[in-house]
Amino acid sequence: MSHHFTETCAYFTAARYMRAMEQLTDKIFAPTGMKPAYSYIMMALEDVHPQTIKELSTNLGYERSTISRLAKVLAQRNLVTLQAQGRATSIDLTSDSQDFLIIANRCLDNLTTTTDNLMGADKAPMTSLLTTNNQKIRERLQ
Repeated sequence: MSHHFTETCAYFTAARYMRAMEQLTDKIFAPTGMKPAYSYIMMALEDVHPQTIKELSTNLGYERSTISRLAKVLAQRNLVTLQAQGRATSIDLTSDSQDFLIIANRCLDNLTTTTDNLMGADKAPMTSLLTTNNQKIRERLQ
């Protein structure tokens, strides 16, 4: 019997792709001094702020506990403030966040250019399919 999961299994191929993409993205976001997830939280807050942990979790697709843990690190670095609002916690940018966001946005631009060059015309349909299929899986899990 010959297994072909390395080419046909949605889980295996997605996980292998994600490992490679994570290595590339970690390298590109290294100038921030933090893992890329921190930059994505900061850029989401740059777009709309303040946001609650639940809102960021929904918008970014991270677990609430992950957003909470990452936000605490950002608060320790004085990049965000955390404010309890009843059962919710609101996260907002600080004035110190601007320098970080300049670097994070440059890193995102670099990642976009790099992946555009690597993937060419395959990138847009691939990311569209990933987005659509992610939504299908999330709906199935609910």
